[in-house]
Amino acid sequence: MTTMNQQVNKLAIKDLTELWGGRLPTWDEFKIANREGRVRVNKTVAAQAIHWKGVPTAMMVLYGIVTMWTAFLLVPVMVGFYFFDIVSGWWILGAVVAAWFLIRVSRDGHCEGIKMGAERDEGLYTALVGNGAFLFAPHQ
Repeated sequence: MTTMNQQVNKLAIKDLTELWGGRLPTWDEFKIANREGRVRVNKTVAAQAIHWKGVPTAMMVLYGIVTMWTAFLLVPVMVGFYFFDIVSGWWILGAVVAAWFLIRVSRDGHCEGIKMGAERDEGLYTALVGNGAFLFAPHQ
């Protein structure tokens, strides 16, 4: 049984293949499209692939570890501080907003990280495009 994410990934591969006349785009075509800003990224695949070999280490650490862990720990830490009467309740609301923002930043960072890695490493590009990570049309 395939999961919903797998079905969406297969649909992205199908759409990309249709855009390119029955084939997947080459690595060189990807690099051109990426430099022109035409590449859209599947955020679910990006979140999984940010830790793959070939993704720049700085992007993996910053967006795959630091911002995500900060976002997930921010609210519980503020609740603990509130419990020990260190901060007021408004800090909890602020932590929720900050956590939401950090998760959005992380998701965008995942996308940029895998695009950077795919542009540098053909093997990574092949793995990502085969998993439905990218969607872009040929240059008009």
